[in-house]
Amino acid sequence: MNNHKKICFVIGNGESRRVVDCEGLKEYGQTWMCNAAYRDNTPDRIVSIDTEITHEIYRSGYAFDNVCYLRDWNRLPAYAYEQLITPDLITKNDVENIKDYIHESNRQEGYDEFVVSGVDLDTLVKLRNETLAKNPDERPENIDIVLGDKRAGLWITWCPLKDKVIKTETLPGNTDYQFCSGPLANLLATYHEKPEEIYLLGHDLYSTSGEFANNVYKGTNCYIDPAGGEIPPDNWILQHKMVFDKFPNTEYFKVNPKSLSVDDRINREIEGWNNTPNLTYITIDEMYERLNHTNQKEVF
Repeated sequence: MNNHKKICFVIGNGESRRVVDCEGLKEYGQTWMCNAAYRDNTPDRIVSIDTEITHEIYRSGYAFDNVCYLRDWNRLPAYAYEQLITPDLITKNDVENIKDYIHESNRQEGYDEFVVSGVDLDTLVKLRNETLAKNPDERPENIDIVLGDKRAGLWITWCPLKDKVIKTETLPGNTDYQFCSGPLANLLATYHEKPEEIYLLGHDLYSTSGEFANNVYKGTNCYIDPAGGEIPPDNWILQHKMVFDKFPNTEYFKVNPKSLSVDDRINREIEGWNNTPNLTYITIDEMYERLNHTNQKEVF
């Protein structure tokens, strides 16, 4: 085995990653993580696509020193503020507490550009009602995490002259194909870094019981309640499969805590990934054996 293979670790927020030293993986290759992972890690790359967590990351100052791929991060000049930030962007109806739907950071001296994103209340209510009608058995709290009233409004963040933000829409066609954050991190790492091997950790896809959500940040800001139901993994499975098939010369490893078992909802083969010759399932221990056997070091 080549001792100088180019490696990326694409790390999701499934609870299985709690036993992994994510910072220590930098010894062997480049680390990519998603969304709130910036709170307790410093990966080489962060990928974020949802409005609230994206603005949270930026406002924390993390993007000033660390490379962040952020969706819809379009800077606008300060003189455009009065023209763009109007109540009509939030709702066409009369709302007494309209200011509750404007989430704006403090503007510091020298911050002469801003980013605005979000969704209007009218659209959100319509989408929520349509979703409830199509999914009458779905838990309301699962729908509210995405389509609740508190998800409506404008997030406005003022920006300094320099940062390390890269727009996620850097793929062919100036798009990110509207991928979910985990598969998008996989796609961006594969496309931009062209590694020979990618290790997928913390992409649990399912929960251990099938009842509650599986995410290390559940119950925190921007995330589902701990009592929220398991999130259907269909889009994640499909999008990862598209990446595997698009890049047949990259070897992907789905890293699980334990060996595969048909009775285990985490340590299992994924049916939607059948017939994928460049995908191998290994355990966390087997991953470290591979890495340490060759004494691989970072080559980025």
